[in-house]
Amino acid sequence: MTDASDSSSERDPMSVGTLPQGLSTKSTVLVAGSTDPSRHAVGFQVISRLGDADDTVLAVTTTESADETVEAAESTYPDGDRPPLGVVDTASKQQSLAAPAGEVPVVYTPAPGDLERLVVGLTELSAGGPPATGARHLLVRSLTPVLATVPTDQVCSVLRQISGIRTDSGVTLVGVDYTAHDEATMAALAERVDGVLWVASGPDGALDLEYQPVRGRFDEFSRRPR
Repeated sequence: MTDASDSSSERDPMSVGTLPQGLSTKSTVLVAGSTDPSRHAVGFQVISRLGDADDTVLAVTTTESADETVEAAESTYPDGDRPPLGVVDTASKQQSLAAPAGEVPVVYTPAPGDLERLVVGLTELSAGGPPATGARHLLVRSLTPVLATVPTDQVCSVLRQISGIRTDSGVTLVGVDYTAHDEATMAALAERVDGVLWVASGPDGALDLEYQPVRGRFDEFSRRPR
């Protein structure tokens, strides 16, 4: 389709282990790892465990192209069981905002930091209203490129604005490379979510997950998993 980052060429096919207790749908979760969260398709893996076959996923991609995002989704769901998918592609070069078309609807925006068009893209993809069956999930594969060019308070405001994109029975997953941000930024993001899902490489070749719900003032980053 178009050029994007080369992260897909480095994607390590590590699988998610057992989902931790407390992680569930009907919530907004910050997915925090020490690398680009798109690399392992963590969000798609988690949604595949939490969701049902008749669900829908709207994904925002900031580090991989729409083609690579579709590939990541399809590799997560065996036997062609991938749920309906819509993509807002902020990573591909030489694209502009376009009406959704094709088997997988895709809306292109010029850059990850163009939050106005990102919101417009999600609005277009969800314009038909809630799915007739199943839940709608929202996946922001990596927020880190957005935070590189947009003030944290503006990003938090947009997260609040798009929170209604998912349905009540869906889940919103927002990926972030926590090593790229200071604790103030991470704490500000945590105020907009129900919990933090920490992702780390386990000794058995799988991804270890630890879920920490956010209760009141968030101070978990002082003791985040190493």
